[in-house]
Amino acid sequence: MSAETGSPGDAARVPTVPLDEGEHPAAGLSPGAGVGDPSPLLGRLRAWARAVPVSREVGLLVLIGLTCAVAALRYPATFPTADNARAILRGLAGDGIMASGMMLLLIGGLFDLSVGGLFSLTGVITGWLLQEAGVPVPLAVLGGLATGALGGWLNGFIVAKVKVNALIATLGTAGIFRGLAVLVGGPGITFLPEGFTRLGQTEFLGIQTPVWLMLAVAVVMYYALARTRLFRRYYYIGSNERAAALSGINVPRMQLLAFTVMGLLAGLAGVASAARFGSAVSTVGDGAELRVITAVILGGASLTGGKGTVWGALLGIAFVALIQNVLIIGAIAATWQSIIIGTVLVLAVATDSLVNRG
Repeated sequence: MSAETGSPGDAARVPTVPLDEGEHPAAGLSPGAGVGDPSPLLGRLRAWARAVPVSREVGLLVLIGLTCAVAALRYPATFPTADNARAILRGLAGDGIMASGMMLLLIGGLFDLSVGGLFSLTGVITGWLLQEAGVPVPLAVLGGLATGALGGWLNGFIVAKVKVNALIATLGTAGIFRGLAVLVGGPGITFLPEGFTRLGQTEFLGIQTPVWLMLAVAVVMYYALARTRLFRRYYYIGSNERAAALSGINVPRMQLLAFTVMGLLAGLAGVASAARFGSAVSTVGDGAELRVITAVILGGASLTGGKGTVWGALLGIAFVALIQNVLIIGAIAATWQSIIIGTVLVLAVATDSLVNRG
């Protein structure tokens, strides 16, 4: 099946034809695929491994359903209500917007630990432009988005051009972004103008704008990964970066683009959050990177790169938000919430490691 006429599900796998005319013939093979496996068993194992993202999504749907059933039985007066469902959706919108960008990075074999800091910084910059600089709402929103894109570009430049490990690079910029957020906004910027807050508080069909924004971003990213030649290249890069480079793909440029997209989406989430709450808190993004990476890995991404789907990322975000909601209803202390989410991340990474080893 050609890369141009494949079904949407083909985006979860490495394409099996060259990306462009004139590319190296070997580019059409998924990295590591043998020409004639030594045994039918290995062939079946590889076919099973390629089906893991779909199976992970189905399993996650079942897990979400079971969690909802148990929570409804345990807290019948508070959990199974329309208000609580809307609260869960509102709570996951910001992380859901960033999850699409994080999935893109993980498919390409990278990740970003600075999204929480950038989330906070973009909201504060937008609030500062509105309150202190008196900038009109559209320009303030553009300023916040530009801040996010610039922060993502900086991460990409350090990783792709300077060749600093993504862990070290984004851990360092996370501290920079958080510090700048506090420096610009102090504890936070409140009483943002109504013309701005309306962007995040308006409802359609009983659901706030940030949730619809999250779904719109997911649809666009899904289409890009499933149907566009440019973004399908990330599956090549994540599966085998060296083979992708030898086939003619400009890997540093693609990595720079992925980080910039991630930064832009972190900025979009930060602006949407500030509009929803009517204030820009300097620490609102603390811990977001842990939640987003946990959710994306739960949704089928791999730290080794080369696989994952946007819908899997959203299911992972929904599961993490659901767990947090149940913990809040159960009056579990915030410290224990962090411990539980961290444990889920460790289990998700361990599961991914075992699956890949198989």
